[in-house]
Amino acid sequence: MLNFAPLPDLLALTILVFVFWSILRRRAGGKLQAWLLGWIFILVHFAAQLLGGRPGDLQTFAFAVSAIMLELAGVAFIFAAGGAYYSLRMRWIATTGLLATLLYILIDYLGIEATQWYYATAALLFLTVIAALVRDPNSRAGERHTYALLTFLLVVLLFMVVYYKKQDYGLDCIYFVVYLMAGVEYWRKFPQRTTGSLTAVVGLVAWALVFPVSAYLAMFRPNLHIHDSVWNLPKYIVAIGILLTLLEEQIDHTHHLALHDPLTGLPNRRLLQDRLTKAIERAERNGARVAVLLIDLDHFKQINDTYGHPVGDEVLRIVATRLQMRIRKADTIARAGGDEFMVIVSDLLQPHGARVLATKLAADLNEPIVLGAVRLPVGASIGLGIYPDDAQTVEELCAKADSNMYEQKRLGK
Repeated sequence: MLNFAPLPDLLALTILVFVFWSILRRRAGGKLQAWLLGWIFILVHFAAQLLGGRPGDLQTFAFAVSAIMLELAGVAFIFAAGGAYYSLRMRWIATTGLLATLLYILIDYLGIEATQWYYATAALLFLTVIAALVRDPNSRAGERHTYALLTFLLVVLLFMVVYYKKQDYGLDCIYFVVYLMAGVEYWRKFPQRTTGSLTAVVGLVAWALVFPVSAYLAMFRPNLHIHDSVWNLPKYIVAIGILLTLLEEQIDHTHHLALHDPLTGLPNRRLLQDRLTKAIERAERNGARVAVLLIDLDHFKQINDTYGHPVGDEVLRIVATRLQMRIRKADTIARAGGDEFMVIVSDLLQPHGARVLATKLAADLNEPIVLGAVRLPVGASIGLGIYPDDAQTVEELCAKADSNMYEQKRLGK
């Protein structure tokens, strides 16, 4: 007969998979695909449990499928949390974890007693993860130490179940470490803690703890019965955390687009005005100066008319990069519109510094831009306005820089 106990979770996970699939249709991304794949594995894991009530080989097959799907879901969650940056590490973790799980299933299927040899082999497989980290040029010392600690924890757990002669719980040890790895990767991925990331991390850690806690209760507190829905609760906490994280990322992305130029990635005029206002207020309090440099490209219209807008767009990106390389991190460069850029130099003590910067920027932009076999002369006219020497307000300062820029263009300098 069929085991209908997992049916509510199966229906809930079906809805969850549909939700992630709907999001993926509108927002492509490798991480989102990995999350979707992980939840599909969990869905198949519960579907296999429906056959758990059937006797004989079918029950053994259902157990094997359920165990492998749970392992693969954990690996997919690690990848989704860490991203493509961890591709080398992920191949090792996926291979070793799956081999250890298959070895356990094979021993159980053949009726061989799971002795210390299995656990030594499983520990050796996971130790290869540490070897991969040592060879991975992208892994940092802190990451290697974390994974070494997790592997050591796995070895301790495996030897504990051997010591207490509870070899049936070997898989719980493997699952515990895999899902704990997913929680660690998610924690590393989001150094700025948000509600979504914290919820996902808490859910993944709780999901990992389900395996040793349930094994401990089964071994030492067999009379204490906890409903399956309690053990499955962390799965839905993880799902809520992931969805919240995706929503937070979308809000941040929308906010960034509202304040930045989509072509160059520089702040737009709206953000520029806000930063200029704050710079003037700070200069007024500290008795310092603020300089505004308005940069207008001299030959951009000819480039656009001769070579087309794609080349013109590439020229604007290269100009933005050149300007960013010259200014300080404390200053602001923005695309004011079209072929105009504006630089805010804050906390100036003497106006001479702004004039020196303007000369250097003009020299940088006078260097031709090379695209393939084409050399494109750009050049720029730069107007300068200094607070409080030239103006007292944001509008007056920008107008002064604009007036000086047109004067420079008229003089051909």
